[in-house]
Amino acid sequence: MSDADVGTTEEMNTLKKLWWLHDSYWHATAVRELGEERANRLNIQANELFFRKYTLMLLKSGQIQKPENIQDLVAIFRKIWANCFFDDMYVHEPITIDGDKATWIGQQCNAFDSLQIANMTKGYACGCQAIRNGVMKALRLEPVHSIVESLVNGDSRCVITFSFVPQR
Repeated sequence: MSDADVGTTEEMNTLKKLWWLHDSYWHATAVRELGEERANRLNIQANELFFRKYTLMLLKSGQIQKPENIQDLVAIFRKIWANCFFDDMYVHEPITIDGDKATWIGQQCNAFDSLQIANMTKGYACGCQAIRNGVMKALRLEPVHSIVESLVNGDSRCVITFSFVPQR
């Protein structure tokens, strides 16, 4: 499929925004209908399953290869972010690597911005951990990562650490 088949970058960005808008409406409706705890649990399950399947699709199509080190894993995360999020969210944020561990620092999150506008940050379980779980499990890596700071928790940024640990 050529670039002409999928449209311009602007059109793709619009489609991504619409998908995430749908996701926001779905979550808000689930909170109203099912309660915050159950809506969060379903959102996290769906995020993990989606990103696991998406990563497997990228592997099968040859767009990514099984990572051999933390640098490869960082490159895979950046590709997935570029494909799935709009306005280059996360793509250009700094990532430092120390051995088999990486630290990502994010200053902006479109999902958080939407939640904040809707006054829904209190009690929201951030789906980013589920995204990393899905990607890492698809790549047969242990999902070793932690949220050190989070916009959702009131911090001024997100600081995430993740490690390259092959499954045994």
